Amino acid sequence: MEEYSIIKTKIFKSSSDFILKRKKRIIEAIKFESGTIEKPKKCLISILPNGKEVYFLKPGKETERKIPNIHDMFPNVGINNKSETDRFNFEIIWEYLVKISIINQITFKKVLILLYRLCFLIDHQEDNQGLIRYSPSKELLDYISKIDFAIKEGFKDKFKINEIGLMEYLSFIDLLGWNEDVKYHVENSKPNFQNLNKKNTGRVNTIISIISVPLMINDFLSNIIENVNYVEKINVRLILSTMQKLSKSRGICVLSHTKLQIYLNPYLEK
Repeated sequence: MEEYSIIKTKIFKSSSDFILKRKKRIIEAIKFESGTIEKPKKCLISILPNGKEVYFLKPGKETERKIPNIHDMFPNVGINNKSETDRFNFEIIWEYLVKISIINQITFKKVLILLYRLCFLIDHQEDNQGLIRYSPSKELLDYISKIDFAIKEGFKDKFKINEIGLMEYLSFIDLLGWNEDVKYHVENSKPNFQNLNKKNTGRVNTIISIISVPLMINDFLSNIIENVNYVEKINVRLILSTMQKLSKSRGICVLSHTKLQIYLNPYLEK
């Protein structure tokens, strides 16, 4: 058995069960008690093995827009009421992954397949209260811990910094995707997935974009490294095409499952 069999994943095909899980989470989120922007209410989702808390603050800043997202929340991961992710935006989210690609290409692919599984709730379970939570098996948690150790060593070696842990990062992205579903799939304070053409809006498009952009940037970085002594061979269009796609789609850049399967081989298979 291959060492990486625990994360080997088949291309996901949407199902009624997947939509049902997303609906359940939306219903749960709408019921979360809300405070004020000045004094938001903490909604604890889970506690990680290292004691870090995964939580929403409610309400989020989008509740103050001219056309408000009235159920908006603010995802956080931290400890002792101190968030480690309060400044996270897409630039920081992507930077974390691009740096991993520089540290080690194999580790980079492994982290991206974990995000792919996270996107489609593959490692989520229903707890004894009927709540859908990110709950990797012990075997997968052990594997994540090994990847995390390699990443932390790489950050220290290559960038001389300490970065957020992998489990904390994955948990934050889970909350981010959850909040995006609340943003795009609620009508009259109820979940709505009737428009099947937009079923990927929200969680799926957000997390697949988090995966896709670093992959495209990685192509450009790899091209530079390969041609460091031959500047004329550097393909600048690799990064320009990514920038163009992001500008046209307002930050959403979704590679197809077919392209993802090529990039994430052998971890993602047909």
